[in-house]
Amino acid sequence: MIKKIFYILIFSPLVLLARNEGSISGFVRDFTNGESMPWVNVMISDTDWGAATNNAGYYIIQHVPPGEYTLIFSMMGYEKRQQQVRVAVNEAVKVDVTLNPAVIELEGVVKTAERERFEREVEISTNTLTAKQLSTMPMLAEADVFRTLQLLPGVVSRSDFSSQLYVRGGSPDENLVLLDGVAVYNPFHLLGLFSTFNTDAIKEVEFMTGGFPAEYGGRLSSVLSITNNEGNSKEFEGRANISMLSAKATLQGPFPHGSYLISARRTYFDQIFKGTRYDFPYYFYDFQGKINFNLGDNHRLTLSGFYGDDKLNYDLESDEEEEEFTVGIDWLWGNRTTALKWRWLIHPNLYSEVLLTRSNFTLDLDLDIVSTNVAALNVENGIVDRTIKADFNYFGIVDHGIKFGASQSWLDFKYAFGINGSQLFNYQAKPALVAAYAQDQWQLSNLTAVRAGARVEHYSIGAYTTFSPRVGFKHRLYDNFALKGSFGLYHQFMTTAASDNQNFSFVDLWFPLAEQYQPLNAVHYVAGFEWWLPADLIFTGEFYYKTMDNLLEINEYGDFANADDDFIVGDGHATGCELLLKRSTGRINGWIGYTFAFTQRQVNSIIFYPRHDRRHNLNLVMNCELGKGWNLGFVFTYGTGMPYTPVLGKYVRYSWNYHRNEVVDEIYNRLGSKNSQRYPTYHRMDLSIRKRWRIWGLENYPYVQIINAYNRKNVFLYFWDHDANPSQFITVPMFPFLPTIGMEINF
Repeated sequence: MIKKIFYILIFSPLVLLARNEGSISGFVRDFTNGESMPWVNVMISDTDWGAATNNAGYYIIQHVPPGEYTLIFSMMGYEKRQQQVRVAVNEAVKVDVTLNPAVIELEGVVKTAERERFEREVEISTNTLTAKQLSTMPMLAEADVFRTLQLLPGVVSRSDFSSQLYVRGGSPDENLVLLDGVAVYNPFHLLGLFSTFNTDAIKEVEFMTGGFPAEYGGRLSSVLSITNNEGNSKEFEGRANISMLSAKATLQGPFPHGSYLISARRTYFDQIFKGTRYDFPYYFYDFQGKINFNLGDNHRLTLSGFYGDDKLNYDLESDEEEEEFTVGIDWLWGNRTTALKWRWLIHPNLYSEVLLTRSNFTLDLDLDIVSTNVAALNVENGIVDRTIKADFNYFGIVDHGIKFGASQSWLDFKYAFGINGSQLFNYQAKPALVAAYAQDQWQLSNLTAVRAGARVEHYSIGAYTTFSPRVGFKHRLYDNFALKGSFGLYHQFMTTAASDNQNFSFVDLWFPLAEQYQPLNAVHYVAGFEWWLPADLIFTGEFYYKTMDNLLEINEYGDFANADDDFIVGDGHATGCELLLKRSTGRINGWIGYTFAFTQRQVNSIIFYPRHDRRHNLNLVMNCELGKGWNLGFVFTYGTGMPYTPVLGKYVRYSWNYHRNEVVDEIYNRLGSKNSQRYPTYHRMDLSIRKRWRIWGLENYPYVQIINAYNRKNVFLYFWDHDANPSQFITVPMFPFLPTIGMEINF
């Protein structure tokens, strides 16, 4: 098989030459900033020959007979560009162009990027969001990627206080999160309330909730690929934003033979109240940068990095007279990513990217408790991921788009726990993960395409080797209506110390699979349709069924001293139907998404609905340009209640307190069946209003955002307060009516 691939790569260009035909290829970029433009339609006038640019803005039209032609480049929102070109016998012609943004956007005249994807790609369970869509969403304090993704079909949030993503019955640790191709392991700020990604630097977000192709591996549920802007290669450009959460700035501009981008963000309440009685104990910051350097026409180097930390330093003193105590918390956690990418156009038919990455998550928690005695606790967790990856795209076979590649990851995990300077537990592991994949998108006809591939992975601990076949198809029954479906097997070799019983999940603690645990696996079955309606409306529907085996849940009664009882092995399945009606163009755009779903798991012979099982979920998202610079954002969310474990009664346990020299009694809850009852229905409406002003030559966007506009008292959790006599039943609500303000300045 390897020899066949080698011969195809070597001899296909020779076959092309033997046919006395040429090719036309090149890159398409935005004239104003030099950013690459994916999904631009490139056609040869008066023929059916054409192509679309890929994510790097590269296109190739093959098997062009000798002659003179007119190339037409078109994309919604940009002026059409025509370019004369002459193709000689056996000549590979390179035509790089730039496109000017259109002064007036003429809908329906040229295709959108989404239309190009519809006609040319086999994409299953995939949604793409642009920077503009992210920036106009009404969100808590400021725009947030994960909060926006929670509004898509198939995605569930357990509460207002968490931005974690539960995708089609899966857990947050089953989501592969990539920032410019680098895996990020804990992408959260403020104890999970916000994601770490600064939306001002983002170019595009691609989110695959199932059926993703063989080029992605290592996770069971979804792939989130975030691409940052490359930087303006034409002129200096800046943006500043201050919200109720943070202050941030983004700068970009030309660099010799390339471009750069720098973006930074920091919370500021700790600085405002510094030295006062209201000293704020927490802050976070993140910084990211990117430098692009062109080494001639066929080579490009990109160096990028992300660096962010959260810091909590807090002291708490008890006011109780009978038992005074002091608690001191010093908690630091953060992410570091660095990547070097080499893009090499080896041949017009062979495009490659080599990526060297380093991703590092660290957590260090010091907890000092001073009471009748002193206890100093220390917890450390970290993961270092060093990866080399090579991906190739081959275009040399008619009606085939071939991708193949390989990667090697060296992982370093650490988890340590100590009391009063004595280390009670110190776990370290350094597994290696090797992967290779190949896939082919075969255009069987103008109406039918198939994408087939497979992925092989080898995990060093336990010497596990897995084989993951993937296949997807799309068939256009009519010009504007297509059927699609996919099947895939997926494996995962790491997990987090999470339990379904947790109400809060501040930070995920990552662990590699030990030798006694089989790799986690899931099988995806997806079938659906895509229908393009008048007025630029797109209606999609998908039905999915997913099985999950060898799932690991933290053993709450384990002591982490013996790896055999750290986790409990279980399995599960998820099934559902998702409907999405969206409009991405025009003065009024947005989407309506609905999900009907079941999720069930079995652990220790107990079958239950996990805490993220939600039967019905409806999201209405709208962005409206009102004219004269005014913009209105609207979000309405409705969801049926999620499960919880009820309290049936209470009991008293007596014990002897040696410090107080007396018998004490403690009241405990008598629990019912696991997750056998559900919270009330959840619903909420959010609004945002933005106004475009031009002051002193600068574009200003003051905005007001209102979370929970009609002050719905959604339930976060129930608990019994046994300190009261008699015991009291307490309801803890989620976000109340919460307005925030901010200002964005572009220069």
